[in-house]
Amino acid sequence: MRAIVRYALAVALLLSLAPLRAAAETAPEILDRARALNNTTRHWTDRSEHLTLIIVGPNGDERRRQLAVSTKRYPGGEQKALSTFLDPAEVKGTAFLQWSHKNAPDEQWLYVPDLRRTRRITGDLSNDSFMGTDFSYRDLGILGEAQGWTEEEAPSTLVGEEAIDGHPSYVITLRPKQEDIAYGRLQVWLDRDKLVIRRIDFFDKSDTAVKSLTFETIEDLGAFPTPRALEMRNLKTGSRTRIETSDVKYDQGLSDDLFTQRYLERGAP
Repeated sequence: MRAIVRYALAVALLLSLAPLRAAAETAPEILDRARALNNTTRHWTDRSEHLTLIIVGPNGDERRRQLAVSTKRYPGGEQKALSTFLDPAEVKGTAFLQWSHKNAPDEQWLYVPDLRRTRRITGDLSNDSFMGTDFSYRDLGILGEAQGWTEEEAPSTLVGEEAIDGHPSYVITLRPKQEDIAYGRLQVWLDRDKLVIRRIDFFDKSDTAVKSLTFETIEDLGAFPTPRALEMRNLKTGSRTRIETSDVKYDQGLSDDLFTQRYLERGAP
């Protein structure tokens, strides 16, 4: 009888400790689980999509842009992306090529058809606005890199949990060490169940929140969770840029030739 009682007490103790064990999971452990998913069942090699940019100024004035975007991933954390503006006429044919490197600064080029020349985006220009949006050139690199950052590249801390649009999420602080990043830290809301990012707040070196990016209507396209819209808000100016995605396709076998400076200068298809 005593053995049964001891067994029952042991089981009760284990059950009472289970929630504590779950709560004790650290930020690096949570991010490791997300990376494991992204590197296995959710891994994709290339992606193409159509984007609608809606740029809203502080006074409510609105501008729209249409883009075609192609992205390809390579071994070792390398990634290349080509964005081509399709509409309106004043930006049609403008194209942006980005090569993201794991252990080196990104390489970026902007082709302007009116000038018939390609402009290299150097480090001193990386924090400038990308084509009048609330995204800087460096922001575009961060979006492609952040989920792959290791603890050595961006130490992480679990701040707590908070629901975003009804989705319970981990709140995690990342402090990127890369010198070319103008932000002191990023605060990320990572969906607790799907382990996808639902929001990122960007803080400058003085720890003031300067931008906030939300990922909306995340749908599964096959094995790949895909946001249907993103919105970046500039907390200093009051402007915002909304990105709506459509015609998203994965693993179409995109050619490497697509992500070259030679192809960049062909302009709009």
